Amino acid sequence: MSKINYSIAIDAMGGENSPDKVIEGISLFLKNKNNNNFNFNIFGDKEKILVSLKKFNIFSLPCYKIFHCTTKIEDKNSVRDAIRIGKDTSMWKAIESVKNKESDVIISSGNTGALLVISKLILKMIDGIDKPALAGLWPNFKGTSIVLDLGANIDFSEKNYLDFSRIGAELYRVIFKKAEPTVALLNVGSEEIKGHEELKNAFHTLQNLKNNFKFNGYIEGNQIKDGNTDVIITDGFAGNIALKTAEGTANFITSEIKKIFSSSIFSKFCYMISYFLFEKIKKNLDPRKYNGGIFLGLNSLVIKSHGSADAIAFYHSIKLTSQILEGNLINIIKSNFDNDKN
Repeated sequence: MSKINYSIAIDAMGGENSPDKVIEGISLFLKNKNNNNFNFNIFGDKEKILVSLKKFNIFSLPCYKIFHCTTKIEDKNSVRDAIRIGKDTSMWKAIESVKNKESDVIISSGNTGALLVISKLILKMIDGIDKPALAGLWPNFKGTSIVLDLGANIDFSEKNYLDFSRIGAELYRVIFKKAEPTVALLNVGSEEIKGHEELKNAFHTLQNLKNNFKFNGYIEGNQIKDGNTDVIITDGFAGNIALKTAEGTANFITSEIKKIFSSSIFSKFCYMISYFLFEKIKKNLDPRKYNGGIFLGLNSLVIKSHGSADAIAFYHSIKLTSQILEGNLINIIKSNFDNDKN
């Protein structure tokens, strides 16, 4: 059976150090011969993109097209300003190429708010889903969890908890090939009486519904790392705080370890003895491996790479995108919600 060819739209001008990090990320992805069924529609400043393509030795490859865009959306732009200048920007045109079926997905390191609003404006929501969710990969002791929502929605209803549980489970199933993922709701305690009304109502509904996953009830923030739950559902306010707190704590611990091991000759010697152990820990917890926020609930796939991501991190966002495309996630979600109408 021949492979399906996929087209990935790339906003080459979003985030820091673009387009170099973007093109280098593509080059790292293409080094794997198993990825020869992916093509790239690259949107941005053509001259700068061509320089990067030559720099990273993929100029002569036939797997890309460049679409010149005169402007880009800056991180400092408000969502209103982004929409006002949007139609000639690399982000807007890349999203539009997905709407026009010229691309299957868009990846951007650009302004998160603009990417969400413009994607929703152009691509629209899947019938039956009210709001898009921002999902992310989260390392734990046993592997990786998926957490959503990580900041797309502050106002959350019972229906959002139910919808996001379903689509989060499908995302986990596609990426990690697990037939029955486990799902839990993030809460301030494990007791049924804790939490606000929408959360408690969602808890009781999920307990009594026949789901496409195993419902684990409530989970507290300090239990995410345990790896006993595959998919954690929360509102965007709590989810974003949890994410930023985890990132800040990880950076704090890393900085403290560096400070301690550079404080004296003896500590430097201890570090040399433990070098390979620390390198293994560093590799396992490398945040670049988990780069790529996934907007779920839209009619097409949208991936948000971190604005400060480097080439390796951008490569991982492309790798994640390829897994989701090959797993046919969007059509699976649409089919699920179509069945609700019958």
